[in-house]
Order: sequence, then structure tokens, then C-alpha cells
Amino acid sequence: MTETYLSLLNEFIAFKSISTDSYYKDEVTKTADWLVSILNINNFQAERITGYGHPIVYGYYEASPEFATVLVYGHYDVQPASKDDGWQTDPFKVDERDGRLYARGIVDNKGQVLIHIATIIDLIKENKLQYNIKFLIEGDEETGGEGISEVLNKNPEKFSCDFAIISDGEMPYRPVITASFRGIINLTITMKTAKNNLHSGLYGGAVPNAAEELSKLLAMFYDDNYSPQIEQFYDGQLEMTNEETQLSLEMDEYKKDSLKHTGVRQFFPSEAGSISGKIGFFTMMTVTGIKAGYIGEGYSNIVPNTAQARINFRIAAGQNPQDVYNRFKTFVIENTPQYVDVTISEPTNVADPIKIDINTNKHLEAKDLLKKVYGNEVLVDYCGAIIPVVGDIQKHLNVEPILISLCNDDCNMHGVDENFAIELIEKGLAFSRRFFSS
Repeated sequence: MTETYLSLLNEFIAFKSISTDSYYKDEVTKTADWLVSILNINNFQAERITGYGHPIVYGYYEASPEFATVLVYGHYDVQPASKDDGWQTDPFKVDERDGRLYARGIVDNKGQVLIHIATIIDLIKENKLQYNIKFLIEGDEETGGEGISEVLNKNPEKFSCDFAIISDGEMPYRPVITASFRGIINLTITMKTAKNNLHSGLYGGAVPNAAEELSKLLAMFYDDNYSPQIEQFYDGQLEMTNEETQLSLEMDEYKKDSLKHTGVRQFFPSEAGSISGKIGFFTMMTVTGIKAGYIGEGYSNIVPNTAQARINFRIAAGQNPQDVYNRFKTFVIENTPQYVDVTISEPTNVADPIKIDINTNKHLEAKDLLKKVYGNEVLVDYCGAIIPVVGDIQKHLNVEPILISLCNDDCNMHGVDENFAIELIEKGLAFSRRFFSS
């Protein structure tokens, strides 16, 4: 690892830039100020952009008017973390053990975006940088990053570029380029069966139970093969091409290895013929939370009158999030008994699915460099999650971002003991150096 990377990493990680908790608002702002200072010290024209949530950091360095301009995106905000959660060490101090660096944000996203920041700073000092650079580093990615779209929409000239590069994902110790993302919506279902909780000895089994009614509905979402039971659920979804099918099968050899570190015993059958195909090309819904009755110490013998479930949809290319929501809403209403009051919230965190052209000259150039640095063929990932800013960059800047994951897929992103394999940090630095100096 380079001296620049290590010295900046320790400072960067120390900021508790937790965007989801207003208690840390000042800490988030301090992180943005630190980034602006680091960029300005190294001859960038850097500033904070405010008025769109937490500060957005912008920095520009012109190496030559004749060079192409690269927009490098990242985010400095992180998920909450505390030693009380089970971390072996303080999550906001970098700890090295067993060939890995442990800290909150070490991969998501401080450690990954810093690979490019540190590399570019070194190349400027050595007069070897072959691109003009624009940094776009936000502080609201973990909260949905809605302000970033507005910033790009209002300032297309400020952020104009020839192409963009983003490193904010995982890789199975093999180089990976991302070719698509599924869209997303979140919603809440609330059921009510009585004015208040009722005594289970007096009413249990004789009146509707909101917890049981919600459970019955949730159990109807999928059949025994985990195929959705909502009518026309896949309508509009694009079919996989032969190339996409083959590339998904190649990625599967590495996806299956993820069972080892997740603790999952098996994957469900896939209509796509592969795990990667199902994750990348099929719309799926997930129950992300259930709330009902009493779960405190001891027992409260009640018939719950309300129950609530949070539902997350990942939406395949070709589908419209609103259409998926409407079909789901119809399904819920049709399958809820008349003696139950049901409410379905409006969709939130809405983002359309994204497809990326990975056959541009810069994508092909990046793939060639990745193969040389890592010594392996580059895998193509059709990602089931989403980085919404990718779609914003396509829409407002009219360029195809290059998505290159740099961290290990057993990194525990968002979890306890988030970590970055040192060998992959070193390879990431080597790739970044070759990319920005050629």
C-alpha cells in the first residue's frame, strides 16, 4: 500500500460520518470539510456544494486542456457502527489483522474511493496524470442520495466529462465490471383487525388476529419453488440474451462460494438457470421487516390488533416501478379478507433499473488493464442492487459510467467487522495507477 493511501485512510476512517443519524450531522460536515481541504492542498479547485442534504464535495484538477476528463464518484457517509454491536475493535479506527484492514467504511465507500483519490494525488506530484479529474463525493448515499440527482440536473456543465468511474461494490477475488442494476421501491403494508389489542383468553381463536392475517398474506407471495404468485409480475421484463446467460453462468462459479461466508445453506431454484441470472434479471420482492404484537420480556397474552410489514422490490430491466407497485397493490387488496383493514403506503426510494454499455472504448480499455493487473479474465456482474447515481450520470451527463468493484465479496459491507483484504487494496491501487497514468 502507498504511504499516501495509508496516511489518508486513518484520518478518513476516524470521522463518524453516519448520514442516517442526525446526531452525527456535524461529523458528516467535518468529513466533507476534510475532503475539500485534502483536495485543495493537492492543487484541486475544491468546494462544498450545499442545499441538497449533507454537503457534496466537488473537486477539479486540469492536467492538460488536451486530456479527456474523468468524473470519479464516491461517497463519504457510512452506516452506523459501535463496538457494542460485536466489533472486535473500535470501528472508527483502522485495525490490521489476518491480512485485512477492519473499519466502518473501509469498503463502503471510504476505502475504495480513496484508492482513486490517493493514486491521483501521487500521479499529480509525479507529473504522470493523463486525465483531467473531477471528483463528486456525496454524503447521502446511505440515505438514498436523492439530492445528487438534482445537483447533476442543475449543473450539467460543472460535472461534464468524457466518462465516469465508480468503485463501490464487491468482487470474488476476480476483477469485475458491472453491466446492470435492478431498480428499487420500498413500501409498507399495515393491517388492522380491531380498535385495540384483545385478551387472548377471552377472544383468541374467535376473532381475527392481525399478526396471523399478515402472515397468511406474506406466505402467499411465493409458491414452494419461490416463484412469485402475483399475476403478470414479470410482464415487461427483458429476456436474457445468450451472452448474458453465459456471462451469468460464469459469475455463478463465484457466487456459489458466497454461501461459505453468509451461512446460507442453499440458493432457491432459478428461472434464469443461474443464481446470477435470477439476482440480476428477475424482479423479486423481499420482506425486510415485520412488526406485530408483543416481543418484550415475558409474555403479553394478547390478540394483536395491528401488524405491519416492510417490503422491498428489486425491479428488472424493462419494467416500470409504478407498474410493479400497482400489481402488488391489487394482489394485496384481492387477497385480504373484508374483516381486515389494510393500508399500502405509496412507494419510496424509487429508482428505475439501469443497463450500462460495457463495450465502449474506455470499458474495453479498463477490462484489458484489469486482466493485466489481476491476472484473470474479467467477470461481468449483473447486479441485483442499485447505485442510483449511475442512472443520474447517464441521464444528466450522457456518459456510460465504468463500474469497477475493488473489494472482497466477504467484506461484511454494512455489517460487523467490515473489512478490506490487503492484497485487493494493493491490486486496486495498481489498477488505478495504470488506468489514470495511461
